[in-house]
Amino acid sequence: MKRSYLWFWLSACLVFGLDRFTKVWAQTSLTLGDSVVGIDGWYQWTLYHNPGAAGGLWSGHADWLALISIFAGVAILWFIYKGPHDRNGLLLLGLGLMFGGALGNLYDRLLYQYVIDFIDPVGANYIYNLADKGIRWGLYLAVLGLWFSGKRLAKESQNVVS
Repeated sequence: MKRSYLWFWLSACLVFGLDRFTKVWAQTSLTLGDSVVGIDGWYQWTLYHNPGAAGGLWSGHADWLALISIFAGVAILWFIYKGPHDRNGLLLLGLGLMFGGALGNLYDRLLYQYVIDFIDPVGANYIYNLADKGIRWGLYLAVLGLWFSGKRLAKESQNVVS
């Protein structure tokens, strides 16, 4: 395995592992629907079984959501190994976070037919988990990494033409 892929696999394993650990904690420590003070004034812990995506969107379509997660994972792996990029660390880190998050939620969908959410920001109307944050922050880092890769690849192609 190329050393540059290390960032991808480390970040994917970190997100998946932390997501599983915290979801097991939530399932064993919290009562479904009850809120417990987490970080006072910022977060509370509320166990929620989300049958859909993003706050219950597409509830009742766990099979389709699982297929979408599988497709996303395969697309990320394809892009990592075959895609047109220069394998920079920021891009690989972001894609790894997204891959680990997609696997974390896919695991729940396949095992339970719902996703375990428990992080409940005070005053917000949504509940999420660490896999969701891995996907979100991974997307930000991957887009930034792609931007840097695009600039670098464009500069290299100009040097070749010159």
